[in-house]
Amino acid sequence: MNSKTVNFRKTTKMEEEIVRREIEEQFGKEGLDSLQNRLLWIKDGKIKEVCALRPNIEKIAETISHNLYFAGIPIGSIKKDKFNLEIEGSALISLKSKKIIHIKTDQFLYGKSIFTDNVLRFDEVFKKGELIIIKGRNNVHYGVGETRISSEELQNAPSNTVMIEGSINTPKDRGWYLRRGN
Repeated sequence: MNSKTVNFRKTTKMEEEIVRREIEEQFGKEGLDSLQNRLLWIKDGKIKEVCALRPNIEKIAETISHNLYFAGIPIGSIKKDKFNLEIEGSALISLKSKKIIHIKTDQFLYGKSIFTDNVLRFDEVFKKGELIIIKGRNNVHYGVGETRISSEELQNAPSNTVMIEGSINTPKDRGWYLRRGN
């Protein structure tokens, strides 16, 4: 039986800067506002999982005498000094940000790409290579993805152009919980 100890701890100053810098670069001040009144913690491993805790939850976490496995909202991960925003982090940011596209297909939930003809509208202009929050029918949060074309290019792109590439193995869409999530 493997009884490896899990280390769940507060972020270091450098780890917190990595997370905050990436969110601000991708979503601006509105993205950072999503973390207001939240404290960042890390679950150590090959990939450092980043969680956002409210102060009252952090106080409870600090008083638990045995190894704490997890707490708060898992917003993303740090790998090789790069923060990767994931499903729940993008849901949190979507409450403040206008960097959202609305799509008419559920394919993204299966780890598949979003094509230009599946985009109904977008709330704010975006550049190629930016992260954008994806919402489906009834304004339901589907996840987050990196754009392969800009909002300007979207208007004239052929219908079979990939707008956002799907991701089977990375937690970018809500369908990941059924495919891979434990």
